[in-house]
Amino acid sequence: MKREDPMPSWLHDALTLALTLSHGQQLGLAFLLGSFAVATWSDLKYLAAQREFLEVWLFVILAAVGHGVWRARHGEVEWGVLVFRWALITALSLASFKEVGVLFRLAAGDVAALAAAACLLPALHILLLYAFAKGASLLLGPLLRRGRPVYPFMPVVSVATLAVLGLGLLV
Repeated sequence: MKREDPMPSWLHDALTLALTLSHGQQLGLAFLLGSFAVATWSDLKYLAAQREFLEVWLFVILAAVGHGVWRARHGEVEWGVLVFRWALITALSLASFKEVGVLFRLAAGDVAALAAAACLLPALHILLLYAFAKGASLLLGPLLRRGRPVYPFMPVVSVATLAVLGLGLLV
């Protein structure tokens, strides 16, 4: 007798560690990693990335929302999965703003960078991205601070994004 899996297939897919990305997601992440590299260098030099990076990352987020809605309308993804992912990204982003400060105390550009990376990942990898960012922040923060009350956060975003991609591709 065959036992049925009690877990819905979409939940199983959302909770797998293996990272399967569409061609568009791969291109989006390659683009983001390039922008993260330049923003990280700028952040290390000037303790601020240019405002244009924030605008690009917000555009990526809006494009990902639009693409997700398009995929849900055409039956490629379930609405529940889409809503769950964006609720997760929204909650983690709000918890990261300096005004809220539950997870991090970040400027808008840093929050947008994390959200832009998250919007191209499955739900479990979104949680891992923020967990890796927290861990990298705890490890790298004292090194990056160099006696200042604040430190450049883009190196943390870059390290966390690469760690999630590495883990997901190795599994």
